[in-house]
Amino acid sequence: MSVFALFLEGLLSFLSPCVLPLLPLYMSYLSINGKQEDEDGNISYKSGHVLLMTIFFVLGISVIFVVLALSIDLVKPFVEKYKEIISIIGGTIIIIFGLNEVGIIHIDVLNLESKIKLNIDSKNMNYLKAFLLGFVFAFGWSPCIGPMLASAIIIASTESLGSLYILVYGLGLIIPFIITGLFTSTILNFLKNKKSIFKYVLVIAGIILIIYGVYMIRSASKTIIARQSVTSSTTVFENQDGEIINLDDYKGKYIFLNYTTTWCTYCKEEIPVYKEFSDKGEDYICFYVMSPLTSGVSKEEIIEYIKENNIEVPVLIDEYNKIYNTYNPTGYPMMYVLDKQGDYIGYVEGALDSEGFENVYQEILTY
Repeated sequence: MSVFALFLEGLLSFLSPCVLPLLPLYMSYLSINGKQEDEDGNISYKSGHVLLMTIFFVLGISVIFVVLALSIDLVKPFVEKYKEIISIIGGTIIIIFGLNEVGIIHIDVLNLESKIKLNIDSKNMNYLKAFLLGFVFAFGWSPCIGPMLASAIIIASTESLGSLYILVYGLGLIIPFIITGLFTSTILNFLKNKKSIFKYVLVIAGIILIIYGVYMIRSASKTIIARQSVTSSTTVFENQDGEIINLDDYKGKYIFLNYTTTWCTYCKEEIPVYKEFSDKGEDYICFYVMSPLTSGVSKEEIIEYIKENNIEVPVLIDEYNKIYNTYNPTGYPMMYVLDKQGDYIGYVEGALDSEGFENVYQEILTY
C-alpha cells in the first residue's frame, strides 16, 4: 500500500496545477533544437533529440530524490525507535495536508511560494543546461507539490526501506516527463485541449493523503495496543520483523518452540535442518525463540544475527523472558512442544538432525 500510494502521489505531483500547465514551457526549452516546422506551419519535434534532453532534465530532478533518500536512511535509527508515535503524528500531519489540498481548510504557510530565477539561453539548449533545469525545477516546489512531497518523506521515514520508498515517489513524478519526451507533440496538444483536468488533481491528491493518513494512524495504534499485550500475555511475542505473533492463533496445530542463542555453535549448525523440518509441516508450525537477556546481546544484535545466518524460520523475540521463566531451559538448543490446544507436551534437549526431528514428530502423534 505504501509503494502504491507514494507512486500515485508522485504521479499526481506531475499532474498538479503547478507542474502540468508549465509543461509546455519546460518542453519548449528542452526541444528548442529539435523543433521543426513544415510548409503548412505544422510543428513537430525530433523525438530522439527531445528524449535525450528530457533524460538529462530528469537526471537533474533525480539528484534531489537521491539526496532525500540518503537523508531518510540517516534518520532511520531514531525513527525506528519511535516508529509508532512518529506514524501517528505524521499521519495527523498528512491528514491536515490532505484537508488543505481538498480545500476544506486553508493553511497560509502551505500556500507560500518562492521563485528561483534561472537565466537560460533557450536558443542554445544542451545536455548540461537540461540537467541544471531539472535540478532547479526539483527545488522549485510550489504549494501543491509541497504537501505531497512532505507526506512522501513522512511515509518513507516510517518504512523499513525508507530510501526505496522516496525513490518510488520520485519515479511517479519522473516517468511522465520521460513519456512526454517520447511523445512531445501528441501530449502537448492533448494538454492544450484538456485544461479542465487540473482542478481535479488536487482534490484527488488530498483524498489520497487523508486516506493514507488515517491508515498510518490506525496501523500504528493497532501495533501499540498489540505490544501492550506482549508484556502481559505469555503467548504473545514480537518477531524479528516487528510483527506481533500470538501462539493462541495456531491452536489446531502442534507448535515447536526451539530456544536458541547467538553464541551456541550447535544451534547454528542446526539452522538448515530445522528449516527443512519446518517446511514439511502441515499440522505443525515451527518457531525459534531468542532472548536478549539469555543471549547477552541487544534485540538489535539478535535481529542482525538472524540476517547474517539467513534464519528463515520465524523468530520470537522473548524480551521479557516469558518462555525462559515458564520452561527454565538448562541447555541450548532446547525445543519445547505444545499440543494442538496449546498445552505443553514436553521438550528435547540438544541439536537434532533430520531423523531426530522426524522421530520427535512421530512421537508426539502418539501422545
